[in-house]
Amino acid sequence: MKTKHIALISDFGTHDPFVGAMKGVLLSKAPGVTIIDITHQIPPQDIQTAAFYLMAATPYMPKGTLFICVVDPTVGTGRGIVWARTASHQFISPDNGLISWVDQKEKIRETRFINNSSLFMETISSTFHGRDIMAPVAAAIAKGLPEKKIGPLFPDYRRFPFPQPVKAGNRITGQVIAIDHFGNVITNIAREYVGARGVFNAGGRMLKGLKLTYASVAEGEPLALIGSFGFLEFSVRNGSFARSFDVKIGAPVEAIVSLDQ
Repeated sequence: MKTKHIALISDFGTHDPFVGAMKGVLLSKAPGVTIIDITHQIPPQDIQTAAFYLMAATPYMPKGTLFICVVDPTVGTGRGIVWARTASHQFISPDNGLISWVDQKEKIRETRFINNSSLFMETISSTFHGRDIMAPVAAAIAKGLPEKKIGPLFPDYRRFPFPQPVKAGNRITGQVIAIDHFGNVITNIAREYVGARGVFNAGGRMLKGLKLTYASVAEGEPLALIGSFGFLEFSVRNGSFARSFDVKIGAPVEAIVSLDQ
């Protein structure tokens, strides 16, 4: 599946040359591709946050985009690297569950174990497979490498389930699945579970009703709203909800919705 667009997501940050080195390999081997940086600020080794941001960003990428996903705490230990495709996109990732939640947006139709070493860099670092394996393989795919030459079919790739919220009567129990750069607390409770007149609780703070924007309350005040990815968020205007109320990923959250909504 030839592609013109390669999207990157990693925990590399931007202080070191890791992202630049990967882009250098891509552009050297597949000149003319467009590289999209989704984010390189995933918290170090945080596979779940990477899975969430990959899931959230995928629908907004051009059709045919190939994603290279590098959050890889077990690099060099023998874990595999997988290629996957949906109807619209392709993915290259360590076999550590990072692509688990892609299915929430679009079903994965095929996965392969990347083992065609003829595509790799001549020298492979045991600590930088993003540069030495994933990037050159992605470049070959971008230029039209047939899928069968990537490696054998691999349906048993690692995955972890999306933590669906639990509904009991008018009470929905969920959890924090990501905290963004601003300290906004993003939950697994999707828009369709809640209405504007509910009561929402995270970090011991009860909030009545959903607001429309972050600026709907006074500066420094907390609020609940549906964020841009369609999930319930807890925020502080011009502040950090996570820091203010000591909320971390995995913390429980609760929504009590009005029965007459």
